[in-house]
Amino acid sequence: MKKRISGNSDTHLMMRKAKAILLVLLSSALLATILLVVFYRPAAYLAGLPIPALFFGFLFVSYLDKRATARNLRLGQQTAISSAEIDMDIHYAGINTSLVLTVLMAISAIVMAATMVDNWSIVGASAAFILLLSIFYVVPYIPFFIADAEEDEREKLVTESEEKTQIPVKE
Repeated sequence: MKKRISGNSDTHLMMRKAKAILLVLLSSALLATILLVVFYRPAAYLAGLPIPALFFGFLFVSYLDKRATARNLRLGQQTAISSAEIDMDIHYAGINTSLVLTVLMAISAIVMAATMVDNWSIVGASAAFILLLSIFYVVPYIPFFIADAEEDEREKLVTESEEKTQIPVKE
């Protein structure tokens, strides 16, 4: 008798991790905005700029997380991972990679602009310029990053499914 699959999918765990990271970034941005409004008002808008994008990113990842729960993906007595779940795992690995790239480029653009410009009133504009410039340079490579992440996820899932179907040999 085959055992029922327990636990959540890799996709669900990946999206939960992304949600936690976005929640920490959102909380940090809100706290930094409040502190900068109180102590250094000219730079307060810098911490407030990413809040709407982080909030919508958090909503998007929460939606993906809800779709990836085991309750929504698996039937009652399912004994193997379905092809739909494998496809979702692979697809979400690409989405997760693009989210990570976007967040890292945005954070690095803000840090670079803050270190290069002396006047805080133009840091936001220079950060936007640096972000657009970095996106312009990275756009040709993003499909390769996503394809590589999807291939890694596919190999991991195939290896896991092969290990589960092999019968142990007694020596």
